[in-house]
Amino acid sequence: MKSLIVTMAVVFLITFLAAPTMGAGWFWDVGNGIGFAAFAGLLYLTIASNRRLDVRAHQILGYAVLLLVVGHAFWFLLGDATVVEFIKIGAPDYMLLGIVSLILFVVLITTANVPDRLRVHQNYPSFRYWHRVLTIVVIAGAAYHIAVSNFYLGTWYQAGLLALISIAVCFGRAYWIRLGQIVIASAAAYLAISTMLIAVFAGLRNLPA
Repeated sequence: MKSLIVTMAVVFLITFLAAPTMGAGWFWDVGNGIGFAAFAGLLYLTIASNRRLDVRAHQILGYAVLLLVVGHAFWFLLGDATVVEFIKIGAPDYMLLGIVSLILFVVLITTANVPDRLRVHQNYPSFRYWHRVLTIVVIAGAAYHIAVSNFYLGTWYQAGLLALISIAVCFGRAYWIRLGQIVIASAAAYLAISTMLIAVFAGLRNLPA
């Protein structure tokens, strides 16, 4: 639980390093807060994937993260018709990469489940390797989507910190393993913490002047 709280807190704190009270209104701030919670969940899933992995708990938490990823996307699509312009051909590359990351995350989860996994991978080592490679691609695409969109991360050092954290999570596996077994938090705990942080994220940005 501590690792989850720290991971999520760090991601949200980065958004407050510059212009912490500047927001875009409740609708946009809540929607983007959902996106930050989803990204933090993805990082935590990667950190908690060590040698003695509780596969079932990992899968369930993955579904919870996917719920927020999809929720982030459809929040805007269902609430603001103009957002459709951002998913058409010719849309900004950071938006297209966000869509690609969402699709790849669905593939990542689908191909991790039996029997779908057995159709794609002939052996477990092959599955683990490609599962990790795809995870890195998803995190990289999501990080680019967040940083380049310039929403809430308007300074170079905020984008740099997000990039450094993403790199550390993706390529610091040897370190995470030395930490020993990280008990994977429940989906309920993740969603509860996400709800609280989203409320704080949007609330602070919409305080009365």
